[in-house]
Amino acid sequence: MLVTLVALLCNGQICLEKVVTNSDLSSISMMDCQVHAQAGIAEWLQHGPYRQWQLQGYKCVLGKYIPKNQA
Repeated sequence: MLVTLVALLCNGQICLEKVVTNSDLSSISMMDCQVHAQAGIAEWLQHGPYRQWQLQGYKCVLGKYIPKNQA
């Protein structure tokens, strides 16, 4: 079963959803996603282009997820 970790990031008035990872890329389960999401997102933010953005929330979604800003 595919699981996708999605982060909601904001920089000032601009907010967007970004797929952090999914179980095809990192073999996470729904339980792993729910328990370890914040630590995974923190590491992802440190090593990516969104270092200056603030995490406003996240969700673990069953299946493939297309962020709203990309739909």
